[in-house]
Amino acid sequence: MKTKLLTIFSIIISMTINAQITLIKEINDSGSSSSSPNNLFVYNGKIYFGADDSNGSNTPGGLDLGRELWVTDGTETGTTFVKDLRSGSSSSSPGNFFSLNGTMYFSANSGAGNVLFESDGSETGTNATGGGFVFNPTELNGIIYYVNTLDGNSLYEFDGSNQTKSANLGSGIEAIVGATFTVFNNKLFLYMDYSVDEPNIGRELYQYDPSTDMFTLVKDIDGASTDSSISNFTVLGNELYFEALGNVWKTDGTTANTIAVSAASSVTNVSSFFAWNGDLYFEGDAGAGDQLYKYSPSTNTLSNVSQITGGTNGTSDNDHDPSDYAAIGNYLYYAGEVANETTQYLFRTDGTTTARVSSSIVDIDELVVLNGKLYFEGDNGTTGNELYSLDPTTLSTNKAEAEIISVYPNPTSNFIKVSKNLINANYSILDLSGKTLKQGKIDSDTINFNLTSGMYLFKIETELSSVTKKIVVK
Repeated sequence: MKTKLLTIFSIIISMTINAQITLIKEINDSGSSSSSPNNLFVYNGKIYFGADDSNGSNTPGGLDLGRELWVTDGTETGTTFVKDLRSGSSSSSPGNFFSLNGTMYFSANSGAGNVLFESDGSETGTNATGGGFVFNPTELNGIIYYVNTLDGNSLYEFDGSNQTKSANLGSGIEAIVGATFTVFNNKLFLYMDYSVDEPNIGRELYQYDPSTDMFTLVKDIDGASTDSSISNFTVLGNELYFEALGNVWKTDGTTANTIAVSAASSVTNVSSFFAWNGDLYFEGDAGAGDQLYKYSPSTNTLSNVSQITGGTNGTSDNDHDPSDYAAIGNYLYYAGEVANETTQYLFRTDGTTTARVSSSIVDIDELVVLNGKLYFEGDNGTTGNELYSLDPTTLSTNKAEAEIISVYPNPTSNFIKVSKNLINANYSILDLSGKTLKQGKIDSDTINFNLTSGMYLFKIETELSSVTKKIVVK
């Protein structure tokens, strides 16, 4: 018998992940009617949120009180109605939660417009402060900064007692766009127009220094009188990343170092930024649909993490549309789509590959972490959109559905062989930059190609997961 000189790479690919996803409580207990929990906020070991029990099955008096304040400790019995902030069936719709000096605050409609509430988490301790609506509350040095939509989107601040307009010693008037601002380097960075600059440069990147009470232009990114369309501020290390003109940009706070990220220049329509494990994760499209990308500043490299393929009507059917991130342990959890669907499922990634956690819970969003567990809104198909949880320690690979992937020979010249049980799975071959060179459906145990010498990525994608392995072409 001849001895074959080849290297076999055996990889376990998890077709499904046995996930102990738990329905916390069917708040709107009326068939498929939804309570649609939103604005989940962790405070004092519990999660506070807005929900609507239109059936009145879990509200005081069995009445429809509209969308009001609820709380959960992660158990069914500990998921309760807190308070009717707007009398009757009309909704107060609590949102824009924040905490300051041990007290929880949020904005809600009391019936006389949106006002500021404070709460210790109890019914009697939840009351209107007499203050106005707080939009996008952001803390810096013990002060909450926010946008006042009733005063031309000006910058305001709250110290726990008083709401006042932030001092502005400059010659212009600010108007913050869509409450787009964040804290970086002890200053506020904002997407706004400044009345004395706007006719010439449009809406651009500014900073506000509370120590000098001054708004300063960081950079006119588009270099004209039009807007730069900035969003998704995300701090990573010593830099602030953001979207501008549909691309990934970064700044250290100086004009000279406010630049587009060259390694990500091939990806457009970027959104949904999240910093995790020293890398930047975001949604973007490099011509193969909206995928989950990872930019690594330490190596200045970009990789397509999700690499969803198999769409029947072009790349738009490959959209993954990642959003709503939350990190636990060695995984980043998020909501995403599979090929040919627009339904959001729960996914997770270790930064290299992705896996769908469950195919039975859909419409995933509002991910938060409490005591090592993941909480989110979802729908199992019968309860409507309700509150669910996932304990990552209960995740296990279903060995009956796991497959051994053998890829050989490696190094190779113009073909590779794979396990016959992978026939009908989708595959793609990419260069190290993430560009797809060949893709298709596996129809035999041999895949032929014509590639120049070098290292490539070979990806196999099943219905629920994907695995990528390096191959060397001689």
